[in-house]
Amino acid sequence: MERTNVGRTTFYLHYNSKDELFMSCHEAIVREFHVGSLYPHPLSRDALVSAEAPPGTIAAYQHLKVAWERLAPIFQGKDGALILRRIRDGNAEALEANLRAAFMEVNNTLPINVLANYLAGAQIALVYWWLEKRQPLTPENLAQTFHRLQRAAICEAFELRNVE
Repeated sequence: MERTNVGRTTFYLHYNSKDELFMSCHEAIVREFHVGSLYPHPLSRDALVSAEAPPGTIAAYQHLKVAWERLAPIFQGKDGALILRRIRDGNAEALEANLRAAFMEVNNTLPINVLANYLAGAQIALVYWWLEKRQPLTPENLAQTFHRLQRAAICEAFELRNVE
């Protein structure tokens, strides 16, 4: 604030915190990570419990693999955890909206917001591990593997049996 000759009151008119300022500066990175969206909206019930990963998810994984060299230093930096949390929160919101729309009339054994946050966190962790450790899985294979894990959790949460 001192360097820009902006007072504390003026700063707080535009931002609630330093973290909010930081995230607004790095919003392009967050958008880059969401390209194609790991959870495109809307996903139908059929897409969520399909045996095959949605094509948009596969495209997002492909993009992340290509963009990783540019994104890795940012995620591995001192503010990486804050950016990853923001990405996880956005993915959880999108997935929660998908789940609510797709299963609004179905009883669930887990709160939808808990399921969405669990799956979004697991996906971020898996993608980060894949990219950081340079695992030999293709984007298509990783997307399919995660989709199978996600599908199992969704089927369990909504007590769906014999889903093809």
